[in-house]
Amino acid sequence: MRRALPIALIGSAIIAACSSGPRWEGRDPVLSALPKSSNPAFAKADLIEIQEVDATISIDLRYTRGSTIARRPLYQPDMPALLRPETAVRLRKANDYVKQFGYRIQVWDAYRPPAAQLILWEASGHDDRFVANPFSKPSQHSCGTAVDVTLVTKSGQPVEMPTDFDSFTPQAAAAYEHPDPGILKRKHILQQAMNQAGFFPLPNEWWHFTDRRFRAYPNTIPLSAIKSVL
Repeated sequence: MRRALPIALIGSAIIAACSSGPRWEGRDPVLSALPKSSNPAFAKADLIEIQEVDATISIDLRYTRGSTIARRPLYQPDMPALLRPETAVRLRKANDYVKQFGYRIQVWDAYRPPAAQLILWEASGHDDRFVANPFSKPSQHSCGTAVDVTLVTKSGQPVEMPTDFDSFTPQAAAAYEHPDPGILKRKHILQQAMNQAGFFPLPNEWWHFTDRRFRAYPNTIPLSAIKSVL
């Protein structure tokens, strides 16, 4: 039995619609035969553990420890990495792509309870270039349709990427042309994989990607929906 997260439940003011982001005009059909979580509570919340869809995706949820924004853990150490089933299947497709180059995807963050988003918003100094305002533009993380990712080797070893997680620097931009050709190549591999799988990037964060069909999942998912099994 997982313990409850160390986040106070926040009122309905931040349980809002996830409607922010660019409108995708290309052809991107709904995936068929979507998996369903074996955990009834996750399934009811329309979430699934990423490794239930693809066990070869590496999980390292960075908010289980301090970050450059929130200098204390937001999640318990055993917080599951959750996404909408359709988004998880897209991530599996991206992982299949990067394997061709000797890498695997590692997840730094996935579903993020709205209460955790509020803590990040406050800790960032209300900097909406990097942290979505949970009152006016809820994070796609809280809808289960966004994921923060990097690359690791097939054996799970870290590789150098443009910046570390949650870096508020120009080098963190998705379009930044890093002077190191190896780092730049790895970033392009990750971007190509995520693009082909059906994600779009966040301009200020090379690690953040949102499911192009996020508008099909308009509501944030409160912590209370899954709290009983954490």
